[in-house]
Amino acid sequence: MERKTRRLLLGSLAIGSIVLFGVVFRGSVARAFAAVERPLVAAGTWIGGKAVGIFDAAAVSPERVARLEAERDSALIDKAELDRLRDENQELRDALGFVARQSLRSVLASVVSRSIGPEASSVVIDRGSDDGIVVGAPVVSGAGIMIGKVTSVTRGSATVRALSDHASATAVTLYNESRTIGVAEGLSGSLLSLQYVPQDEKISVNDIVVTSGLEQNVPSGLLVGIVNQVNSDPIAPFQTAVLEPLSDVRRVASVAVLVPNVL
Repeated sequence: MERKTRRLLLGSLAIGSIVLFGVVFRGSVARAFAAVERPLVAAGTWIGGKAVGIFDAAAVSPERVARLEAERDSALIDKAELDRLRDENQELRDALGFVARQSLRSVLASVVSRSIGPEASSVVIDRGSDDGIVVGAPVVSGAGIMIGKVTSVTRGSATVRALSDHASATAVTLYNESRTIGVAEGLSGSLLSLQYVPQDEKISVNDIVVTSGLEQNVPSGLLVGIVNQVNSDPIAPFQTAVLEPLSDVRRVASVAVLVPNVL
């Protein structure tokens, strides 16, 4: 009887210990299981999402995918064309506004091809002698910014030599105190060189350079560029300057050719 009572007591203590163990460590065990559970749940969610994507893709036929891609590409092409036309329209509006302010006769044209190099740069436009264009006529873009002069003409097209071309020379004047005059010639790259400026003339960086009006068919006041650097040699008869043109013949799409008024 005493032995049986001892076994019951030991059994009760054992059960109590197990219950106490569970109460004390239940939180830790639960956290441990939760830590193991989280990546498994995440993995299951990822796999489920992929499976849904696969089944959704499988539900779309290859023909429908191809049609949607074609519609997307067509919409992108239309948007690009609309942006291009909007830019050209703005260029034409600017050119027309400048011509109206200057009381000049002009011929609007589009650039159809261009040849750009380190020494020679020119563009071909879609207007020619049938439109009144003559050799030597100045060509402007935007709000009266000169890009070059016509060097050759056919009945339906003309070639425009850019200001940066090494063979280009344009009579210019500076918007400074003495209205210095000189000649802007093409330099390497897209820069210009201001030549034949007397040493006693004051040239400053950021001076604005415009056409002087001393050339036939080229009116005064067409924007050419700004002074980027001044080079003065005391023993040389003239000082020079590097000009940064305000136009970029590589990007212009629409131009206005200024032609003599027909009386």
